[in-house]
Amino acid sequence: MKTVVFYEIKDYERSFFEKELFDKYNLEFNENELNSETKTTYVEENAEIISVFTGSRLTKETIDKFSNLKLILTRSVGYSHIDMEYCEEKGIIVANTPHYGDYTVAEFSFGILLNLARRICYGVAELKQGDMYPVTFGLELFGKTIGIIGTGSIGSKSVKIAKGFSMNVLCCDIRENEDIKKEYGIKYVDLDTLCKLSDIIMLHAPLTTSNYHLIDKNKIALMNENVIIVNTARGELIDTEALYDALIEKRIKGAALDVLEFEETISNKRPGGNINLKNLRISLINTKLMNLDNVVVTPHIAYDTKEAVNRILEMTLLNLNNYENNIEIKNRVKN
Repeated sequence: MKTVVFYEIKDYERSFFEKELFDKYNLEFNENELNSETKTTYVEENAEIISVFTGSRLTKETIDKFSNLKLILTRSVGYSHIDMEYCEEKGIIVANTPHYGDYTVAEFSFGILLNLARRICYGVAELKQGDMYPVTFGLELFGKTIGIIGTGSIGSKSVKIAKGFSMNVLCCDIRENEDIKKEYGIKYVDLDTLCKLSDIIMLHAPLTTSNYHLIDKNKIALMNENVIIVNTARGELIDTEALYDALIEKRIKGAALDVLEFEETISNKRPGGNINLKNLRISLINTKLMNLDNVVVTPHIAYDTKEAVNRILEMTLLNLNNYENNIEIKNRVKN
């Protein structure tokens, strides 16, 4: 019987997979993120199939822990946490779970944007301290220009939501989405133009080798002082130090972030691997970011709804069943 090892597993996920797979596989469950420092058992290291989430870091060193690995099931859309080149070299199949949370993440993006723009959490905190009438002095979305970076499955949903707020929409992508151009009359511009003209900048791009630190100090320098940056994609799309400097110097208005660069180093429950001086420095800046009053940071939960989680589980199960039955895995990731 083949062994399947699930990492970063939560109780509801364990219950689901135990119910669906108990008589088909030897199941191993590990609550920890998988990285080069993770302690693994002999059974785990000989598994043919493993499943991970976004907190894991499947580098060459991590992958080499597993002598018989044939399939990696990531319970996420993104796969930047996996060394795809090395997987291809080793003949290891990687399958993801696309489209499980297109509306889920888009809705959340506007949720944290509104939280920051209208200072909702600030008002709640002040009320708990006895101030019934705090000065929140928020910002309307109506009539503002939003620049959306990445107009794929999630970004296109954010375009639709932005239009519902009667916002002006600019978009930037390496591939223009003709459907939303036609339906909503949006305009595509280059990244520099988007940074110059937007009141709100929202990131929905996947992380690739070519867009690491897509928003750096040079791009931030183009922005106006009232801009708000929203990131529910990947933390590494933004140069953390450049963002922090701009925020404390009031060169931009604020940031609403569900993801952080090297966010795995922050957890005091399951500290991540790949700890070095650079990562620790960014982790320190992340901690300082969370304490700024013009920043809202949430713990990578944009995906986390009952509906979206059910889709992740069902898709992961489908990917596994297709692999076992030698059926084409439609969600197979190609580098």
